[in-house]
Amino acid sequence: MFAEVMVMNKTRPMFFRALQILGGIVLVAQGSFAHGSFDEKRIGFTVPTAPWTMTLPAGNFVIEQEQQKPDGSSGYFFLTDDKSHLNVSFYIEPVGSCKNSKACRDMVLKMGNPSWEDPKNLVSSQIGDVSYFEFLVPSFRGQPVQQQNMYAEFVVDGFWVDLHISKILYKREDHELFEQLVKAIKFEPKPSRAASWINTRMPRQRVSYARISY
Repeated sequence: MFAEVMVMNKTRPMFFRALQILGGIVLVAQGSFAHGSFDEKRIGFTVPTAPWTMTLPAGNFVIEQEQQKPDGSSGYFFLTDDKSHLNVSFYIEPVGSCKNSKACRDMVLKMGNPSWEDPKNLVSSQIGDVSYFEFLVPSFRGQPVQQQNMYAEFVVDGFWVDLHISKILYKREDHELFEQLVKAIKFEPKPSRAASWINTRMPRQRVSYARISY
């Protein structure tokens, strides 16, 4: 038995409170894309006000959670892959205090997160033009997890994607999975503002800031 931890980013408490106060969660439809080859399927994520759709290889990812602010300006997405054991979560929102990838990385790192319990092996670097930082969390609330965490920051056309990748029981050879995913992310221009995404109102639900599964 082991603990699966999703270390959440503390930079968004107002975002979640706004979702609860305004009521209702908007579900953004999932899309599949053939990109680069006939065999590669991609899934796409966006918010109504963004000029692009962010896509990544579908692989074995399952979308566990999708939320949008009712005004369509920001969204949160959480995916899991039971084969690679990667957890991926990210926010899409307009740029604010940080205007480029490096500035956003430095801001997220400086703000920190109380759930980063005794992080080890902190590294700040770049993958191509994408700035990131990463570290290992050996335990969470007394449970050994060996969870590697990477925060990669994308700033494209006035919008910021704060991407968090994590994996428990991490081994050094797993790092390639993190790098491959960051490199595979693409931003596809929308054909028009009248996107083909379907917005469906969902009942209000309580949002958790951290989750641990056994």
